[in-house]
Amino acid sequence: MRHLVRVFVIVLPAAALAAGCTSAPGHPAAQARSSSSAAQPASGAAGPLPTTAAPTASTHLGPAATVRAYYRAINNHNYARAWHLGGRITGSSYSAFAAGFQGTAHDKVSILSVTGNVVTARLAARQTDGSVRTYQGTYWVTHDVITRFDVAQSSAAPPPPPPSSAAPAPGCHPLTPSGHCYEPGEYCPTADAGQTGVAGDGKTIVCVLESGRYHWHPVG
Repeated sequence: MRHLVRVFVIVLPAAALAAGCTSAPGHPAAQARSSSSAAQPASGAAGPLPTTAAPTASTHLGPAATVRAYYRAINNHNYARAWHLGGRITGSSYSAFAAGFQGTAHDKVSILSVTGNVVTARLAARQTDGSVRTYQGTYWVTHDVITRFDVAQSSAAPPPPPPSSAAPAPGCHPLTPSGHCYEPGEYCPTADAGQTGVAGDGKTIVCVLESGRYHWHPVG
């Protein structure tokens, strides 16, 4: 969760850096209640800092495109680019920043509004365990770099339950093409015409022609 949250905070740089997000402990946004363009990368990085150059005037993105590019870089595991687009203002070292995304499978960002250089966005971060965490906040973008953010976690959905595979009732036969028991009144294959079987409720059924279609009817 630390990594996921951190990913989102970084993902939501403009928003998460701006104000503290105490709802998600360990999230970069929760580590810095206020951040600005003057924020510097944390010292004591465990690994060399990336040398990828920040966007230049010839590749101007704009505020909304910068936020999208930040998350796209994270989804592509291009953490060096994400670092230069705003990850370095999260208050962690580059190595910690990159490692913080290990529990994140995919980030989906939705731009809600853009006012000048301020972008409001919602982030749905799908975790490797199948759960989804939702964040919303504001990002400040200067020269195609997120320089401040104010983001908070809004929800965390549990992972989806495994698909049900209920076994047919013991003794029922024949079975439907999908492997389930037939019930009285259901259609039966022409090939089963005249045959008897056992329904899911344990009653004996027979395949008979009625109104031009074969149906399973209860016996007796």
